Amino acid sequence: MRSVAIVGANLAGGRAVEALRQAGFDGRITLIGEEPWRPYERPPLSKEVLWDPANVPDNFFLQNEAWYDDNRIDMRLGTRAEAVDLAAGGVRLSGGELVAADKVLLATGGHARKLNLAGADCANVHYLRTRDDAARMALDLLEGARIVIVGMGVIGAEVAASAIKLGCDVTAVEPLAAPMERALGQRFGHWLGEEHRKRGVKTHFSRGVTGFKFAEGRVSAVELDDGALIPCDAVVVGVGIVPATSLALDAGLAVNNGIIVDRRCQTSNPVVFAAGDVAEQDGFFGGRFRQETYQNAADQAQAAAMAMLEREVDYCRPMWYWSDQFDLNIQFSGQIPVQAEVVLRGDMESNAFVAFFLSGGTINGMLTVNRAPDMGIGKRLVERRVKASAAQLADADVSLRDVLKQAS
Repeated sequence: MRSVAIVGANLAGGRAVEALRQAGFDGRITLIGEEPWRPYERPPLSKEVLWDPANVPDNFFLQNEAWYDDNRIDMRLGTRAEAVDLAAGGVRLSGGELVAADKVLLATGGHARKLNLAGADCANVHYLRTRDDAARMALDLLEGARIVIVGMGVIGAEVAASAIKLGCDVTAVEPLAAPMERALGQRFGHWLGEEHRKRGVKTHFSRGVTGFKFAEGRVSAVELDDGALIPCDAVVVGVGIVPATSLALDAGLAVNNGIIVDRRCQTSNPVVFAAGDVAEQDGFFGGRFRQETYQNAADQAQAAAMAMLEREVDYCRPMWYWSDQFDLNIQFSGQIPVQAEVVLRGDMESNAFVAFFLSGGTINGMLTVNRAPDMGIGKRLVERRVKASAAQLADADVSLRDVLKQAS
């Protein structure tokens, strides 16, 4: 292999570039990205970048500009890839240029899902996916501004917390009965909803949005499915993403709810690989799905880089993510089984606890709140499918490290 083209100058694309060079690949690497920025971290977009958009954190970018020069990375930023041209052997750019490549990695991520409503593209209706999205949103998150959050998944919940921090009047609308319910389950979703209410977020759960009212070309109110009207100065929509699969579809690759890859991150064409939010992969607990998490984007991209170098790769890991909201550090690993046995360690009222989700005595999932060190062990408990008794797990005097050792 003499050349690689990576489509997506994001976390996945950036980590793949780093992995290729660290593994000793000395050929040509072209990194193609639609944004004008070199690869950066997305988690700060809903937090630090909103708090102070003029002063992004020092570690916002994966690498400084000199690193890409020193490692001879051909950066094509602000450039759209129009096609994976398998016949010509490379990626064709918007101007018609062909970037020749022996192998291609699609790290195209996804686009924010938009509401199917008139006015969903108004200037004060915000979707958060890029640095520029965050900069535009920050202009509306002013002290006293009335902000309606539509969708209380991870992004919506984090923006709600940031808006409260900035002094906004925040109202959240969520069709499910609690924030992050799909990720946390009902019990812990309700806990999180109560924490938002305590800190000033007005909540409308089990409610949908049916329309907008307008004044001077901007959304002035949000109409709910129960007829309620919520006046607003801006709307933030967080209802998921649509995977960016068009390049794969046009190239004839197998696509379902994302670009289908095997455990080598290889698509249905042996010279094309995919990683990150766009890749539909084997699930650790069975089935196939996309993992929209920071850690998966980084780890799967590194695995794809090794696979392109013909190294041994078998990528299939349980999900792990974190979310920082207010003074809450929330981390989750694994899954919540149907009819899970839930074991609690610590006190939910103190906002410092661990929850284990068991199936047949096996730890399938683990949630920590303000107990980050426990997750360091917890990820291994989940990945190794450790069996433990409810009594052991509930007892704070029993070290999780000892539980792991006993299982080994």
